Amino acid sequence: MKSIDLEISKLLDAGKYTPSEIQDLLEKQGFKISMKKLANHLNKLVAIGVVGKHSDDTFTSQLN
Repeated sequence: MKSIDLEISKLLDAGKYTPSEIQDLLEKQGFKISMKKLANHLNKLVAIGVVGKHSDDTFTSQLN
C-alpha cells in the first residue's frame, strides 16, 4: 500500500508544484484527494517545517 505522504514527499523533492499540479500527479499515482483536503495537508506540512510554500503559491521540499 502506497502512502500519500511518501508520494507528496517524492513529488516535492523532484520539483516545485502548485496544489492543482500535485493533485493531478497524485491521481496518476492512484490517489484521489479533494483540493480542500490537499491544501489543508500541504499547509500542515508547511506548519511543521517539512515543506516550503513560495510566494507564487507553489510548494517544494526546499524550505527557502
